[in-house]
Amino acid sequence: MKQELKILLAEVEKKVGKSITLASDFEKLAMEFARHRVSLHPSALRKVWMHLADSGKPTPETLDKIALFVGFQSWKDFKEALHGEGDGQSNYEL
Repeated sequence: MKQELKILLAEVEKKVGKSITLASDFEKLAMEFARHRVSLHPSALRKVWMHLADSGKPTPETLDKIALFVGFQSWKDFKEALHGEGDGQSNYEL
């Protein structure tokens, strides 16, 4: 899971155009998520980044919202696309 999470967070940083490292970055990132109608508290975002450093574990709901932010319907859809199990088409179906 950590390798997949690392890739997902890299996609977030790519989308916002900067590395997320400081406490103030999580505040700004939460506002960026809100602009895209995805509600995540800065502390939830921080917890996800800290999980890579072996402290804390993100909730499934948080992972789903982060995947949604980078263009996937869910964490599961992101992992399937990453591993070639899905073609991403479901991200565009109504």
